[in-house]
Amino acid sequence: MRIRTTVVGVALLAALTACGAGGDDEATATPSATAAESTPSAAALPSSKEAQDIADTLTAAGLKVSEPKVRNKESVLTDASIFTVTVTDQDTPASGETLINIFPDSEALDDWIDLTKSLGGISVTGDDWAISLPTAGKARDDSKRLAPRIAEALNGTVQQ
Repeated sequence: MRIRTTVVGVALLAALTACGAGGDDEATATPSATAAESTPSAAALPSSKEAQDIADTLTAAGLKVSEPKVRNKESVLTDASIFTVTVTDQDTPASGETLINIFPDSEALDDWIDLTKSLGGISVTGDDWAISLPTAGKARDDSKRLAPRIAEALNGTVQQ
């Protein structure tokens, strides 16, 4: 169990770093490899409706949210369905990629929350979902500012 926890921790750290790896210089660059690996439509997954509902709710709350894309990478961290979006409240491009994670049960979500918090992540969580915000460079400040707005719009809880 200790080895798995270590492997999962290292993998999550890598994932959190990759999610927020975009800095100011990349804000106007072409999409990252992660975005290119995403499929153009998430409609085939049962959780895609929930991801789209989350994006629509955030848009209705005044945030600028891109269309959710299925993240094709296998996750060693969770059995969650993972979707990528960008979220911003400004006229400038988002400072990193945000993940919408739809979990199969509350136990999987609780494990994910504990791990993310231990690695310094910023997220907003609900009953069976988590919005994982980017944390590298300028993205951390943006995420700290956006997290309460996202939580209010979705009736979620900020996790830091």
